[in-house]
Amino acid sequence: MKDVGYIKGRKQIGRTVEVRAPAKVNLHLEVLRQRHDGFHEIETILQAVPIFDFLRVTLVEEYPGGEPDIELEAGRGMAGIPTDETNLCCRAARKFCRETRRSGRIHIHLDKEIPAAAGLGGGSSDASAVLVACNHLFKTKLESGDLEKMGADLGSDVPFFIQGGTAMGRGTGTDLTQLQPIRPCQFLIVKPALDLKTPEVYGKLKMGLTVNSAKANIRVIKPLLVRFPQENWPGFNRLEDVVLPSQPLLQRIVLELRQSAPVAMLAGSGSAVVAVFPEGFDISEIVEEFKDAGLYVKVVGPHTAGVEITDD
Repeated sequence: MKDVGYIKGRKQIGRTVEVRAPAKVNLHLEVLRQRHDGFHEIETILQAVPIFDFLRVTLVEEYPGGEPDIELEAGRGMAGIPTDETNLCCRAARKFCRETRRSGRIHIHLDKEIPAAAGLGGGSSDASAVLVACNHLFKTKLESGDLEKMGADLGSDVPFFIQGGTAMGRGTGTDLTQLQPIRPCQFLIVKPALDLKTPEVYGKLKMGLTVNSAKANIRVIKPLLVRFPQENWPGFNRLEDVVLPSQPLLQRIVLELRQSAPVAMLAGSGSAVVAVFPEGFDISEIVEEFKDAGLYVKVVGPHTAGVEITDD
């Protein structure tokens, strides 16, 4: 860390907290319209899944004012990912300090298992984990709603990871309604060696004056979630309209999985595909087929929580 010089009231703290940050998949993603500020209004069903990044956040020193000194240390899985101020972890720590008028030396060690540019929300989940860690380390005792509001300025998926589980998102995705947990099932997540950046994907949507109508509402979704996954699940991913025609490999994966899975679609705004199978359904041959093709493959169940402190 750089030398920040003498600051009156600085205190050596040296307190560390470990946090795990889950991934997510979108079980529905409709883009309603593009706003004048360039962002898109969406409606989405978000589901946390137990693929985790692991963060170790240390409050080295605390001081009463000034800009915080933030260092992000790259652990495993960080190849090609920046560790400077452009990383959402650093932005989250700085945002927390400015909002709460706290400051200090903050060291973040990040081990990534959530693939980047996959649409699985890894960066957003990491940012959410930093907010939770800072709230704990600075003993600010902010409520989850306060952290969600803080996270909304960092990215549309960041607020979701504060509570995780199953939720409906509206607006830019930050207006959240928690839903009942879905029943046990199998999420098969497949990702080829292809990276898709969220801004670029949304930028290819040519909506013009188009305004899509909302498809999901609580009254309709709740009884469907009780039976999820089922063939008549109404969810879809609107971003497939621009991604699949330009990415033949992704298109083949989605179409192949739809032959056997009740639900199969792009997992978000990246290059991962998710297929959902009932619990107990034998998917071993499908899994081996994709592994033999050299693709990233994970089989997980639903996760009922968001970011969690695992060690203090």
